[in-house]
Amino acid sequence: MINSYVKTLAGVLGSEEEAKKKIYSVCTTTYTGFGALISEELSYKVKGLPGVLWVLPDSYLDVPNKDYGGDLFVDGKVIHRPQYWFTERQSTRNRPRPRYDRRQNAMPVRRPPPNQEYATTSPDRLNPNMDKVGDGSDRSQS
Repeated sequence: MINSYVKTLAGVLGSEEEAKKKIYSVCTTTYTGFGALISEELSYKVKGLPGVLWVLPDSYLDVPNKDYGGDLFVDGKVIHRPQYWFTERQSTRNRPRPRYDRRQNAMPVRRPPPNQEYATTSPDRLNPNMDKVGDGSDRSQS
């Protein structure tokens, strides 16, 4: 697979030796692809080659260490790095979560019958001669 990466890039650069110098990272496990230091113009040419699905701009997985992920490719040789498996994160993703149904858990709403009001909403409606508290009016001194 690594040879196919070298040949793909050599199709644009002109030689396999030049391609081996430009490739800095390869991956055959998590994804299949390689990273190479080339100009944006050359990246468009690589994108047009048969078998190339996409070309992405350079990005770091580990920014402080400028680590791209995948295995290193130095002087035409692959330097394997340890594979990290995030089993805890993957196991929580598949864990069943409780489902909440709002209709089951909602409090029942009491609504007055149409065209009627509750007697407790305003005490004046029960006794119209009753004074309102705090409004400054005094109905007894008319």
